[in-house]
Amino acid sequence: MASHRAPKVTGRATAAAAVVGVTAGTVALMPGTSQASPTQSLSQVKAEVATLNQQAEVAGQQYDAAQEQYAKLQQKVDGLQAQITREQSALDTLETTMGLQAAAQYRNGGISPTLQLALNASPEKYLSQAGMQDQQAQQEAMLLKSIVQEKAQLAQDKKAATAALAEEQQVRSQAAAHKAQIAASLTKEQALLATLSAPVRATIAAGGGSTSGYNGPLPAVSGRAAAAVAYVKSKVGDPYVYGDTGPGAFDCSGLIYAAYASAGMSIPRTSEEQAAAATSIPESALQPGDVIYFYGYPPSHIAMYVGNGMFIDARNSNVGVVWGSLDPSSKYYSYMPVSGYGRF
Repeated sequence: MASHRAPKVTGRATAAAAVVGVTAGTVALMPGTSQASPTQSLSQVKAEVATLNQQAEVAGQQYDAAQEQYAKLQQKVDGLQAQITREQSALDTLETTMGLQAAAQYRNGGISPTLQLALNASPEKYLSQAGMQDQQAQQEAMLLKSIVQEKAQLAQDKKAATAALAEEQQVRSQAAAHKAQIAASLTKEQALLATLSAPVRATIAAGGGSTSGYNGPLPAVSGRAAAAVAYVKSKVGDPYVYGDTGPGAFDCSGLIYAAYASAGMSIPRTSEEQAAAATSIPESALQPGDVIYFYGYPPSHIAMYVGNGMFIDARNSNVGVVWGSLDPSSKYYSYMPVSGYGRF
């Protein structure tokens, strides 16, 4: 298979231009456009749309990572708060026990010297006192030691919970910022596409991907890879939604995550994490179920290879889950720069 790392926009671009009756590689803008130039080359439009998609994709993967981090922090906070509740209850019980002992001793003629010291002095000072030989004094010392330890652990966990809550808020702010970046890129992209005639707009928005059925031959596949491949095939045509992992909508890494989950495998959530977790392989070793990385490394886009040079990916918000091809001569060719391949 030929290398696809530096694709050229040639025959397919010219064909797309010919369909709408434009010449010299240009596309006509719609009346009333806000574009500064009356015409723009097809390759320039393709490049700009691809850049905006990539920007949104990068922000989307950052959003996914922030959401994942937030979920872990929320779980940590919930655990700490439950632990703090248990520790506070235990501390209340210990302090109540000590108070009851003091009250009982007082009714019987006074409080023991050791308990009096425990109630009136700092626990640290009390625990440092020597000469507590009788059983009652030793029991009181153990009780107070438990109180001191519970208080220390409670203070430590409250501090950890406060820090985790602050970090959680910071991550939420980051997620909101990434979501705003996604929205900004998509708004610019839609404004650009709106200046084009419908056929050209559809061609560029698809980026070479297609939801129409692929009728070419595909190799047989077995095991977990078969389940993962079957899953992505069943999702062709589903919408692209940033942050989603299905079952009815996906972003690029969300589709891969869900596909492997359907095969009983647990893999990381984002494209960057998935690339780091997978074993790197050469293009010549590609098998169905392997993954393909796009737009540099760590990648900002990921797809699943299904055989015969074909892959399936959640492409973008314009077209959703589509068929794609590594072969520049294929009508499914994606024009996305490949940056590597991996296997789970």
